[in-house]
Amino acid sequence: MANFIGEKLNNITKDKKVFFYHDDERKIKQLSKEEYIKKDIVVHFPRGRKNPNKYTNINKITYVGFKNKLPTGVIKSVNFGYGFTKVLNPVAYFLDDMFKLTEITILKNGNSKLDLVAKKLIINEFDLQKLYKALDFTLKLNKAQLNSTVNEILYKVFPSQIAKPKKSFVPNSIAVTLNRWDNSLDVFSDSDKDAIKELFDKLSLTKEDFLTETSLAKTKEIVDNKYLKQTIAGFKKLMTANSDTKGLEKKWQKFLTENNWVLSTLFSQPVILNNNEAYVGGKAIDNSNGKIGDFLMKNKLSDNVAFTEIKTHLTTLMENKPYRGIDVYAPSKELSGSVAQVLNQRDNFQKGFYVLQADSSHLSNFETFNSRCIVLVGSIKALTTHQKEAFELLRSNSKDVDIITFDELEIKLQGFQTLLSGKIPTSKKKPTTKKKATPKKKAATKKK
Repeated sequence: MANFIGEKLNNITKDKKVFFYHDDERKIKQLSKEEYIKKDIVVHFPRGRKNPNKYTNINKITYVGFKNKLPTGVIKSVNFGYGFTKVLNPVAYFLDDMFKLTEITILKNGNSKLDLVAKKLIINEFDLQKLYKALDFTLKLNKAQLNSTVNEILYKVFPSQIAKPKKSFVPNSIAVTLNRWDNSLDVFSDSDKDAIKELFDKLSLTKEDFLTETSLAKTKEIVDNKYLKQTIAGFKKLMTANSDTKGLEKKWQKFLTENNWVLSTLFSQPVILNNNEAYVGGKAIDNSNGKIGDFLMKNKLSDNVAFTEIKTHLTTLMENKPYRGIDVYAPSKELSGSVAQVLNQRDNFQKGFYVLQADSSHLSNFETFNSRCIVLVGSIKALTTHQKEAFELLRSNSKDVDIITFDELEIKLQGFQTLLSGKIPTSKKKPTTKKKATPKKKAATKKK
């Protein structure tokens, strides 16, 4: 009779089936597997090919919830001794040597836990597969590096017979690297950042579904939200300044230059920042009295320019004392001066338009058709009720200059953030209560 090698059902209890591994030639009969009858639990007892135990301390691996479809990375054949495959074996050896664990339980679903007192590891399939991918990548990387090294050396020795080695990408290398990443941006070099940007560009443009339209739209939404949030935070930080200095005005100009799209929100037309602190003409023959505007904007479609004068949120809008009575206020010197300044810039630009256009041929084309003027200045919140009334009367009658305050611009930016986030407040209408119909009075009958 031929010698038997394999697994046999040894006995059945009310709870489980017990299997033994048999090797008649080597006279081996060893507990190998238990299958629970009423529970989705399978227990393997790892066995070495030459030794009764595959590991020094680990003698039991339990699988819970897998319905006989065991996870990737474990040995499913008794003839190979159960336990882990070559990829996951380093995990078992590490735990075996480092912590002297005796039992491992693998869950289809559940929480991973390492109990060093009881010498047990409980790990879910998700965490196990993270280990599998990382170790599989490491093994492939080592093999690729070994092959590459051999190829490079042999190529140098036999250049006419051995092909020049080609650099190749090892799958899962990005996943493993990111899995090791501690979420600190300090670890990335400029080269790393450039490579990530280039990779994102390639993945977003490729025809394959690496990045779908939905995922790209979601990514853009996240980036836009974050960018807008940072811009508003920077705006609010500048709004906390309480000392009106020339330095504060420069800070506002710097901020609006770096976030020039904020200025475009002041216009109803599509505009771009053509230049900041642009020369708009006005020089005398002795090269003096040249006019410099804070920002020169340009309509994207018509090339018509617009002039923007920037002050600070602390700039006084109206005089402190009423001009007449208690509710007639005059504009402050700073406000009236800003309006006069921006109108003067436009006037000088239009007078010397053709000369400026010829001298600026290296720049984009621009035109001037009754160009708009905008003054960004002060805060309405700083005004009293009568001052607000006088201010609104003043700017509503300003035909050529639009006067916008910093707190109005802030509210506009916050409105954009609300729209972008999709959290638009809806007005709740109060339920209308139907009035009970009053019974009609019976008409009185006339006495005959």
